[in-house]
Amino acid sequence: MTQLGNQRPAPESWPAIDTGAAERIFLVGLMGSGKSTVGRALADRLGRSYLDNDALLQQRTGLDAPALAGLGRQALHAQESGQLRALLDTPAPYVAGIAASVADNPDDLARIAAAGRVVYLRASPRTLARRVGRGQGRPWLDGNLLTTLTQMFAARDDSYRRVGHVVDTDGRDPHELARLVSAD
Repeated sequence: MTQLGNQRPAPESWPAIDTGAAERIFLVGLMGSGKSTVGRALADRLGRSYLDNDALLQQRTGLDAPALAGLGRQALHAQESGQLRALLDTPAPYVAGIAASVADNPDDLARIAAAGRVVYLRASPRTLARRVGRGQGRPWLDGNLLTTLTQMFAARDDSYRRVGHVVDTDGRDPHELARLVSAD
């Protein structure tokens, strides 16, 4: 059981995710959940490309994360949503890490759910805080990091749960998670 208050069976007892049939696998979750690390391991395991929505956005705009954040939260989320739509035009198969803000946009959640398999890499706020460290290069993480991540978790967890297969990442190795997600 995680400290999140929900009783869940151990990940080993969950049914395998049929990712082999999915042309596109979308990894969602908060910053620090492991989207990039697990995504690269999963892509390698499946022999696919790994596409990171945040990195693609930076390539397209020429702006790094702090500069994009300087545009304001609403403008950044609009840019992330636009990049997601462009990502959906990319020929499959691939594994993609999706910007955390997708949880705030029901249309974007519906788009990825219709376009492929969605996997929610879920981590407790304490785990997220440990992984994010001081939050360098990550917007809006000033002040109390754990409080901020707890608020983000509370705001987005239900949205992610509704569209994705939940995989708890607390205390798990990225390669173990990639193996679990790849349904071997």
